[in-house]
Amino acid sequence: MSARPRHRNETAARRARRGVCAALAAACVAATACGGHTATKQDVIARANGICVNTLRQVRDVAPPAGSSLSALATYARKVEPLIDKEASDTRGLPRPAQGRGLLNRYVAAVSDSATSYRALAAAARADNASGVAQALSALRSNPAPALATQYGLTECSAAAGTKAP
Repeated sequence: MSARPRHRNETAARRARRGVCAALAAACVAATACGGHTATKQDVIARANGICVNTLRQVRDVAPPAGSSLSALATYARKVEPLIDKEASDTRGLPRPAQGRGLLNRYVAAVSDSATSYRALAAAARADNASGVAQALSALRSNPAPALATQYGLTECSAAAGTKAP
């Protein structure tokens, strides 16, 4: 009688091991099928170029300021600001492969700085602050993001909306 319970326990243990093995195999397949590979520089270039193209398209869909008044600029900036913020956020979310990581990190920081400058531009225009607008435009014009994009190989980002002054 004592042999039977032992046999049942062995069978249960085997089933448990098979279940664990099956679960591990399924997890491995799922990770591979869902893009579980390490991102390469080419993967990042493709994603970043897509971000830049989408942002540029969205910004171009916004009518440019009518006239040269600060209130017209404020209206335009209010519409464009969230697009530029999303570009910066999406860019910060890019994977950072080892190849060219330092350059990519500088590019991401420059895009974030560009978004900050756009927010400053919008705030200055809303406040009717011509000096603040001039400072923000100067910061946008001197932002290194376009040059860094070119160095990294981002062909669509060297003139993207968030990295160029309006």
